[in-house]
Amino acid sequence: MNLIANVSIFILLFGMTCCKPKSGDTNQLTSKKNKSLPIEIPNVFPQEGLTDAHTIIANGRLYLFGGHDQSWDTDDTWRMDRWEIRSTDNLIDWKKEGVILPTETYIGDLPNCWAGDITERNGKYYWYFSNRNISTGVMVANSPIGPFTDALGKPLLPNGIIGKGHPYDPEIFEENGVYTMFFGAGHYYSVILGDDMISLAEKPQPVIVTTKDGKDKWTADKSTVFKRNDIYYLAWGANYAMSKQLRGPYIYEGDFLAGGHNNVFQWNGQWYVVTENKDISLFYRGVSLKPLFFNEDGTIDVPDDDADYPNIGRDWTFKHSKMGWNSLSGGTLDWKVGSVSGNIEGHTVIESSNWLITDLTKCKHLVLQLKNNSRSTQARISLALFNPKKGKYWSNPEIDWSQETQYDLDISSNDTDFKEYQIDLSQNMNLKSSLKRIRIEPALGVNTGSWEIKYIGFK
Repeated sequence: MNLIANVSIFILLFGMTCCKPKSGDTNQLTSKKNKSLPIEIPNVFPQEGLTDAHTIIANGRLYLFGGHDQSWDTDDTWRMDRWEIRSTDNLIDWKKEGVILPTETYIGDLPNCWAGDITERNGKYYWYFSNRNISTGVMVANSPIGPFTDALGKPLLPNGIIGKGHPYDPEIFEENGVYTMFFGAGHYYSVILGDDMISLAEKPQPVIVTTKDGKDKWTADKSTVFKRNDIYYLAWGANYAMSKQLRGPYIYEGDFLAGGHNNVFQWNGQWYVVTENKDISLFYRGVSLKPLFFNEDGTIDVPDDDADYPNIGRDWTFKHSKMGWNSLSGGTLDWKVGSVSGNIEGHTVIESSNWLITDLTKCKHLVLQLKNNSRSTQARISLALFNPKKGKYWSNPEIDWSQETQYDLDISSNDTDFKEYQIDLSQNMNLKSSLKRIRIEPALGVNTGSWEIKYIGFK
């Protein structure tokens, strides 16, 4: 539907700084308890597509293994073309140590590098990896940075090992020299690994998770398992359960820290979580680092301001690149640090990546900072929406823009400075859903000139 927005215009001088979004594109460190520790980084590897982080500490360094999303322009599934290894000795400065390619495993040349886990035994390092949601394999190396080789040349957990379930997303927990693997989705399984770490010592067994009143609790994929004091924790996404026994039964407790796939570790006496975020979109993600706190009874203390980056504060400041935006017509899309721009060579249209995952019901304004170097006096912003409660929404990436919400903006012409335009989203009763994609036509009705944008965001 077409809507003519009531737009408030605020003139911004070029050198001024816009209001900082609630969860902007930043590596800024924050601390909830004191100024030095613990460390919190909302987005550790901005615009690198590194996610599904798992960690191991060796020789005073933390090694992080993560899958890599193949392209920020993917709109139909999770395509992951490799695993990457990073390391740090302070949780702030990271070094890229190497990559593991699917062609080095039985997967072959397929973008199926889903989540894995890393562990060590007797000086050897074992990387358990997912072949998408089909199976789980194992690689081995003499160092946490590799080189890793496929230990079996076939799955350790083949398709069918748990009947109709999917044997993927491994999680390894070691206690008293016994290594137990958790895996699966919806209902988890656990299995003890053989002493050689590349075989199974038994048949996989179901992991029982129930609510406090004894009802079966459905879980998501990618389990996370850790122990503190005498309590075992089983977490998935933003949920967790507790048990006195490693292999359960687990009792569902409630909210874990917000985010997707996660991993828990200790560093200098502080508990931490690395968790998946939606950096660019649903299919081009990142890693958040958060401190983890506990209540006296052992339950998780979730801060009131905890959020899944970028939460409702999704914004584009073009600090790192023009990633996430394409030029569809009317000229190129150029980037310099802090803005994107283009010459007008006909009807100009730029468009964001798909599946932006922003809850518009919680957003009051859309903000655009534009410098219009043309005679145009109108711009248009279109928002494509989706309902995340209606099935597997990512299987329908197509958009009919004529049916989506459009805002026509009155803009000034021949600008010498940036100007800020705010669209009042609260006036549109149709925005009872989530954001799928944005389309911007920065200068309507002209064929010459140029434009520049330095900020697009939701507040």
